[in-house]
Amino acid sequence: MPANEYVSIGKKAIARCKGLLLVLISMSVIQLTALAQTLQVSGTVRDGKGHPVEGASVIVKGTTSGTSTDANGRFTLSTARGSILVFSYTGFETQEKKVQGAAVDLVLRDSDASMGEVVVVGYGTTRKKDLTGAISVVRTENIANRVSTDLAGAIKGLAAGVKVTSTGQAGESSSITIRGIGNLTNNNPLFVVDGFPTGGGMDLNLQDIESIQILKDASSAAIYGSRAANGVVIITTKKGKEGPMKVDANSQVSVNWLPRYKLLNRDQYIHFDDMAYDEAIKAGIVTHRQNHYPGNTDWQDAVLKQGIKQNYNLSLSGGSRTGQYFVSLNKLSDGGTVYGTSFDRYMFRVNTAGEKGAFSYGENLYFLSTRQDGMTGNPFADLISMPPTVRVHDPLHQPGGYGFGNPDSANTYALNPVAQQDIMGVVNKSNTIRGNVFAQVRLFNALTAKLNFGYTADFENDNTLRKRGNWTMGQANDDDYITKSMNKHQTLLVENTYNFKKSFGRHDIEALAGASYQKDNTEDVWTTRLNPLVINGQYYNSLNSATGAQTGGGQYGEARLLSWFGRISYTYDDKYLLTGTIRRDGSSRLPESGRWGNFPSIAGAWRISKESFFDVPFISDLKIRANYGVLGNANIGYWDYIPVMNTSPRAVFGSPETVVIGTTQSQLVNTNITWEKKIQQNYGVDAAFLNNKLTFTGEYFIAKSKDLLVALPILASTGNNGGNPIVNAASLQNKGIELTLGWKDKLGDVSYGVSANFTSIRNKVLDLGYGKVTNYTFLTKAGIGQSLGSFYLYKTLGIFQTQAEVDNYKNKNGTVIQPNAKPGDIKYDDYNGDGQISSDDRQIVGSGWAKYEAGLSLTAQWKGFDLLVQGYGRFGYKIWNGARATAGDFANNNNTFSNISPWTEQNHSNTQPRLIFGDTRNSRGDQDRWLENGSFFRIGEIALGYNLPQHICDKLRMRNLRAGITATNLITFTGYSGLDPDFKDTGIFTLAVDGPSYPNPRSVLFSLSFGF
Repeated sequence: MPANEYVSIGKKAIARCKGLLLVLISMSVIQLTALAQTLQVSGTVRDGKGHPVEGASVIVKGTTSGTSTDANGRFTLSTARGSILVFSYTGFETQEKKVQGAAVDLVLRDSDASMGEVVVVGYGTTRKKDLTGAISVVRTENIANRVSTDLAGAIKGLAAGVKVTSTGQAGESSSITIRGIGNLTNNNPLFVVDGFPTGGGMDLNLQDIESIQILKDASSAAIYGSRAANGVVIITTKKGKEGPMKVDANSQVSVNWLPRYKLLNRDQYIHFDDMAYDEAIKAGIVTHRQNHYPGNTDWQDAVLKQGIKQNYNLSLSGGSRTGQYFVSLNKLSDGGTVYGTSFDRYMFRVNTAGEKGAFSYGENLYFLSTRQDGMTGNPFADLISMPPTVRVHDPLHQPGGYGFGNPDSANTYALNPVAQQDIMGVVNKSNTIRGNVFAQVRLFNALTAKLNFGYTADFENDNTLRKRGNWTMGQANDDDYITKSMNKHQTLLVENTYNFKKSFGRHDIEALAGASYQKDNTEDVWTTRLNPLVINGQYYNSLNSATGAQTGGGQYGEARLLSWFGRISYTYDDKYLLTGTIRRDGSSRLPESGRWGNFPSIAGAWRISKESFFDVPFISDLKIRANYGVLGNANIGYWDYIPVMNTSPRAVFGSPETVVIGTTQSQLVNTNITWEKKIQQNYGVDAAFLNNKLTFTGEYFIAKSKDLLVALPILASTGNNGGNPIVNAASLQNKGIELTLGWKDKLGDVSYGVSANFTSIRNKVLDLGYGKVTNYTFLTKAGIGQSLGSFYLYKTLGIFQTQAEVDNYKNKNGTVIQPNAKPGDIKYDDYNGDGQISSDDRQIVGSGWAKYEAGLSLTAQWKGFDLLVQGYGRFGYKIWNGARATAGDFANNNNTFSNISPWTEQNHSNTQPRLIFGDTRNSRGDQDRWLENGSFFRIGEIALGYNLPQHICDKLRMRNLRAGITATNLITFTGYSGLDPDFKDTGIFTLAVDGPSYPNPRSVLFSLSFGF
């Protein structure tokens, strides 16, 4: 569909919504009549400990009339005798009570184990016990005092089937995948914040979050159609509640540090380096040892630092029966744990809501400003690569004055990480404004119409200043320059939904219908200019002050998504549940022939525990469910189906000669691309035992992704030189099980809870398309019937101890396989038996896919104290240790680890080969010697807090006061020798490749929170 048709349809949809909204408002006024026999009802709401519950919702069932409890748990409202009051509060079971008189008191029951809580689903809510799909609920109290500053990192280990990997780099977001890798482009889930699709990185304040739901299967996520193939994370932020203004303040200060390598010092390094040169001299590679630099540098001390992270939050909330507000301010400052890095963030949020009779409205407005001083290069490889004999600063090296390699004294192309950070500075600044405005009207206590407008504008600036100077041997004396780049991204969202909910007899029906229009556009511009102004060593980061040549460029992109969707849920007698969902999406990212896609799902559940024949006293609730559905994805460029033309060619014609501009097609494209689809089945069971003290959820799923959108390499002889065309080619399968178990009870004054989750996922490549049966990287192979991330390396068989072993290592034809090897060299497996070691001998030697993943959470409360212990782990997989491969046994003069014990004539090691400089026979990166068992279990968080007794807070005129301390990542059980087994994944085909990666920091956090 052409873009102008999208605009036309969008305008017509908005016009219809406005007209219908006016009609609904008019009709709703008719029903706003006073009810006879009204009472002025008052009462008190308390928890199980007898404490008053502030902010509990009290609603007259079947209406929008209601109120909230005050600081003393009291409420007052007018209603009819015989009406039903519905009491609800986060963390407690929703309860109902009939009005018999003017006094109604209630004690809320803890719902943590009851499965009776209300959860947010796409475009609505439902009781957790009524779910027919696979949805995980993450409790916000479990993330309140986490050191992580992004949402994905905060939920690590808290939900089955959700893998989160993170990095300690200041300002970097975590990576999250739900139920494995389902495509070959981008596996990030869709984040929906207050009904607005958005990112899940650093742009959320954890203190603002009210609830988190993770939609994992087709039934629960199908309402989001083409954007839900990777799962959906729904976040609801806090809203104001009726009552006087509440002021809440929270401050967190953490001390962060990184794990370190155990490397050789200067004297140890020289000893082993001389040993490597002696072997190289015997082999004729060099003629003499190095004349070592006089430096004695601990590169880890020079690069790694103790970081201080500060996070301050202030919120104001309150309101009346007809209008509520929530306002928050947030300031985050992360000093970073690597030299030259830092991150600062400012956030401001205003959420308001109001109602008048059957009409309600609200808005959620959010502003974000960040600054990140980024990291240049990979210092965790440089820390190993750079010899300790090289100084950080060396005035003999010009320009710049930094130390680096020299052919005679330190023959290495290792990078000086301090110099690189100083010379190549990159600063990213961004400002984001995001908001949505909604209006809703309720008619006949059954139908609700809602209109939602959303808008986002992101403005990002990257400033790069390349100063004069070098950071590695052999580097050209490049000109200094300034680069300024600007990116603007805007999103417009218009959604209109209609919800119908009606109960009659044993029947409950809920239906949803809606339409959505989303427009995205982005614009990038950049400019580079040489020779910036320098006065007394001070660089002026202004394009106007630079005097050299200037270049620039830019691009523009625009996409539209038009959707219709619907869902109907039916429940009979609270025993039989049926849900059907469908969404139809049209995307301008796809050509007209394949632009539209349908994404349906069907789900059913049977609550066996409600049957008359079921009589098992210790089972409180038992439900089985099953669903089937289709999700989609078109996560590609804006116009990948349109050929790219190159207007650069020039030719000279005529007399007099004239320059004529030519045009050539620089990129071939596929005009038949269409949606990639994920077809998923899910089978689940929900159960509660022993009066809801014990809960269990089990899931089994099979997900097949087909027609995956991939960039297919084609021959250069076709004339294509503008990038690989997008095609629908590959097919993947993920299947697995998820188990979640919870227990909550009380022993005397001690309340405690235990929650555990377990995940096992098996991945398999079904097809790579166009006759392709394998995909290779330097370290991995993906083949039909195999998993992504299968390590494809040379297999080692130990170390030759004698020359006789070398001579006797032959194939079946009697050919000596490694005739040039010496005692102390690595013995490689001649996998294909041809009598030589070549690339054909690489073989699958392990997988980067964990066989099992698990999470564990323990909570306890005693009087004013609370304790939280959370852990997570992955088991049964391999990690390629890039740190060990980087050290490389002195083949490149790199430093190495202090436990080195190489093969010598006196030390016949069978694990570490002889050292030899300038020869990679023993140090090549694609051998299984660098593979290690990656299994680990980490105590990610231990948090202890103390809440000041309420009677003391009352005397201080405070609502609450809590102080706490949290230890993060201090305890890890693993056999992996790298810095951190839980590193951020590097790519789809290179799972578990530790590059080496930026490790997660260890930290101690101190927090103080209070309210008035």
